[in-house]
Amino acid sequence: MKDSQQYYKEPGLFTNISSHNYVIENIANNPEYICQIVQGLIVHGAWTKLYGIPSDSEKESYPLYLSDLLTKILNLDTRSILIPRLPEDRVIASCREFATLACAILRAKGIPARCRCGFAVYLGYQGSLEDHWVVEYWNGCKWIMNDPQIDPFQLSMLYKWELNKVTLKNEKIINSDFPNPHNISLESDFIVAGKAWQLCRNGLFDPMKCGIEDLWGLWFVRGQLLRDFAALNKIETTPHLCRPDLDWDTWRLLTANDSELDEADFLLLDKIASLSLDADNNLGTIIETYECNVSLQVPKRILESR
Repeated sequence: MKDSQQYYKEPGLFTNISSHNYVIENIANNPEYICQIVQGLIVHGAWTKLYGIPSDSEKESYPLYLSDLLTKILNLDTRSILIPRLPEDRVIASCREFATLACAILRAKGIPARCRCGFAVYLGYQGSLEDHWVVEYWNGCKWIMNDPQIDPFQLSMLYKWELNKVTLKNEKIINSDFPNPHNISLESDFIVAGKAWQLCRNGLFDPMKCGIEDLWGLWFVRGQLLRDFAALNKIETTPHLCRPDLDWDTWRLLTANDSELDEADFLLLDKIASLSLDADNNLGTIIETYECNVSLQVPKRILESR
């Protein structure tokens, strides 16, 4: 069986930040501290108004490569990244950049880490599940899930908005309390994409309650599943909706309509959903399945983009 801790200790294509070793050399090997540092460098584009800052396209950055994100951060403020920026001096990005930057720094510090793509219960409303990314790290005994995006301000807002109650069609309630961002629960806080796919495919949850803003449906869950499976292979690709300038049409399984998929497509998606729910024991099969199925792979033209 492939050693998942060793595998996720090494950077992937996008999370290699060796060009910025001088930037992170003074960061302590403390995962919670690292995730807090990331909070001081990025502000989510959907939260700018709540932070009281204007949207600024010049500060927006959704790069594939985390070295490019660090360059953007330092171009806006040349001081040490250990110093939290004011919200107006941060890069504007998405949840993917919070998670992947934390993952990149953790790996650079020799801490096994991996990004997970799925849906946050605590960010949804009226029973919905919202598109989200988080990071997992190995604490020496087990994997801990952390949400680097949720700082004290955002957590306070979540309390103000009250608990989002999510109920499955078998009447099971999958959330029970507000999240601890430093220890996100897979049972009640965050639904990995593979689990969301199974819930929707088995008729236990309405896919039209999975997504973000006005984008909902099984096609969205499929996209999250493909991104999560790629991330388990250390290809943490940016969501295609954040980078419409890239040639996503070359990734058929991502961009096709549900009606354009055949039985073989759905069986493959069912397979990777199942594999993704036990990434440690299934790691060898996850890597083999990704490498042997072009339809699952992030296209080369995307990988070569910046």
